[in-house]
Amino acid sequence: MKNNKHSYFKDDIRKMLFLYAIIPVFLLSLVCVVIFWETWHYSMEKTNKTNNKDIITDLETTILAYTEVIDELIQQENIIDGKIDVSSRVQIFERIYGISNKLDRKANLYIFDRNLNSIISATKDLPEFLDGDYFINWGVFRNMNQNPDRVALKLVEDTASDSVQLVIGKPIIRKNTIKGYVVFVLDSKQFAIKLSKFGSQTVITDEYGWVYVSNNYDFLNTLQRFDLRGQKANGNIENEVGKYFITSNSILDNRIHIYSISSRSNIASIFKYIIVILIFVFVMITLLVFISTKKMAASKTKDLYKIIRAFEKVKEGNLDTYIEISGNDEFKIIGESYNLMLDSLKEQIENNKEMGKLVSSSQSKQLESQFNPHFLYNTLENIRFMCKLDSTLASDMIFSLSTLLRYSISNTREEVTVKEDVHYTENYMSILKYRFNRRFHYTMDIPSDVMSCIIPKLILQPLIENSIKYGFEGKEQLTVKISAYMEGNNLIMTCWDDGSGMSEKELEEMKQLLLQKTNKSNHFGLFNIHRRVQLKYGDEYGIQIESKQGTGTYLKVVMPIKYEDNRGGLDVENYHS
Repeated sequence: MKNNKHSYFKDDIRKMLFLYAIIPVFLLSLVCVVIFWETWHYSMEKTNKTNNKDIITDLETTILAYTEVIDELIQQENIIDGKIDVSSRVQIFERIYGISNKLDRKANLYIFDRNLNSIISATKDLPEFLDGDYFINWGVFRNMNQNPDRVALKLVEDTASDSVQLVIGKPIIRKNTIKGYVVFVLDSKQFAIKLSKFGSQTVITDEYGWVYVSNNYDFLNTLQRFDLRGQKANGNIENEVGKYFITSNSILDNRIHIYSISSRSNIASIFKYIIVILIFVFVMITLLVFISTKKMAASKTKDLYKIIRAFEKVKEGNLDTYIEISGNDEFKIIGESYNLMLDSLKEQIENNKEMGKLVSSSQSKQLESQFNPHFLYNTLENIRFMCKLDSTLASDMIFSLSTLLRYSISNTREEVTVKEDVHYTENYMSILKYRFNRRFHYTMDIPSDVMSCIIPKLILQPLIENSIKYGFEGKEQLTVKISAYMEGNNLIMTCWDDGSGMSEKELEEMKQLLLQKTNKSNHFGLFNIHRRVQLKYGDEYGIQIESKQGTGTYLKVVMPIKYEDNRGGLDVENYHS
């Protein structure tokens, strides 16, 4: 028996491409670009992290050093009684000078009594933001009063020095009572020089985004607050200024935040030029390969054009154009798949035709049952009667009826949101309520997350119509409950009534009807809904019925969860629940 070797068209093309070194050139270029990009990205990320860690160490060390001094000062018994001798003052300031010289970060010390009278001041005049007459219940003093066991950190703008100051303070507590305050003031200018030497752009803020110091103010908004706090903490970001790589950390219980930012815009532009050059080179190589392989491709694409011609005939509407490929390569598989596709397409067209008939039948039956002369007569008679008693209520009934008519005759869409159908159903319910008054009660429980789901049009109304039509038999009053919920990947819509219900025989006949593909009975509404859902979504979906004579009927429609795809819809904000 002759063994035909299975050949692959793509293998022949790959051999030619390898011959002209497209893949080696492409891979080498790609590796170079990736190495360049990753090296630059690694260098930028390392610079960011190094700068960020450097300023964190500097700032945190400085704040903690002065915090230790504060803790020592508040432990001294005579710190607030005005009896600090010269020797103690000298020791205090020597300690502060030692920290200042060691860290090269100077902070001014201020000690106040409980009434904010100055006991010790590092400057001749108190800063405006430490003036007890104005700030006793504000700023850092307010923070210290609210959290006496915690070191207070507060950023304030000093108009005298035209800079932002970091105020570090803690209250002096004796017998659970605040007796005074110890405060250090740290000028932001001391860190600005260091930031100017960084390769990255650095911003230091408090927990609310107010800036302590920065070497680039492009990231501040109109209120002079840091404008990138809503972005991700680490990684690539983009705003109207440009593209950046950001590294951020926080210290002191997230009360101080340090952001290191590097621009990606310039290097991205260079990278684009490199890509353009590489594309040009690949285009030239591709042209050379194309010219050299033209003859070979012509012989290998004979079956391909046969398939193309078949698709063109299908495009013209001829669904009987089957193709037969004699080769043993992928085109034979494509040809067989194409033939299977035609069979599937024909089947789908037949299903769509049946679907269209069912939709048309459902709409016709809905209009026939809802707007028969008896229904319209009762509704209009109620409106005429209410015009004499309550013109506002009559106007509401007219609006409900007109909305119901307009929605029912609209055939522009087969699917609508739950929100739209609920609004339509509310109008139907309100007319029924006006008609039956106290004999009819209803509730609707539709969660807000279900409202945006997509369902076939005219789903809810036939369920309610079924309850109205059969529920009042032998009953003076009827209650209908409509609900919807999500269960797994399914949307469940239910209609329950406490009407007359069905006998076991009637229930079994209805269930058997729903198993059929065609309807030869007079039960159009529920069957059409069930069949429409199954044709659209599959046989595992549709209507489930439970009923007991004298107790009521429970209808359950199961559909897959689908959401609105920006088509818009009726804006309904309120509904009964």
